[in-house]
Amino acid sequence: MVAEELKDFKLKPMKCELNYLSKSDGSAILSQGETVVLVSVNGPLDIKTTSQCVEKATLDVLFSCKGGKPSVGDRFKENVIRQTCETAILGCLYPRTGITVTIQELEDFGGLLTCAVNCTCLALLNAGVSMRHTVAAVSCAVDARGDLVLEPTQEQVENAAAVMYFVFESRQRDLVTGFTSGNFSEDTYDEAMARCRSASDLVFKFYRDIVATYCGVIG
Repeated sequence: MVAEELKDFKLKPMKCELNYLSKSDGSAILSQGETVVLVSVNGPLDIKTTSQCVEKATLDVLFSCKGGKPSVGDRFKENVIRQTCETAILGCLYPRTGITVTIQELEDFGGLLTCAVNCTCLALLNAGVSMRHTVAAVSCAVDARGDLVLEPTQEQVENAAAVMYFVFESRQRDLVTGFTSGNFSEDTYDEAMARCRSASDLVFKFYRDIVATYCGVIG
């Protein structure tokens, strides 16, 4: 399924399939443009006593790059996705248990982190994990002329003066996670966040369409 409205914001076309893996509690494969990510979710499950938290579920995020050898950047992605998901998951409903999210990079043509965050959200929904809200990630680059480019390609990222990543929650569209690199003005940052917030509406609509289609298939 492709959200045609995404073209208005010049975002990459999105396609998704839920329940992609048969041996997980939930899974999703998502493409944003030519970048493709596969995510599986297992849990809540019993875990070792030493790893248990008496107040909430223990969330473990594993990121596997296409090359197979983990890097510092991969650990960074794990931390960003774990912290983002912890704001969304109602972990207090699953004390002393563990939830494992496994993320596999299949193709990276730019926007890998935003694709991974969005795919993880869809996989959690597919697994039936209770959540306060869903989350949508959108990235933005500032090119050499100072123009903003939503969901830039890898080449645009490499040539950008700055790159910004934003993750918004679905209720009030508040910012959940944000980080940047490069040089930019405060006005540029504010404009980039506003554009990405507007674009997140289309990502959330894409989620609703996918879930509604899936429910119709199994209903």
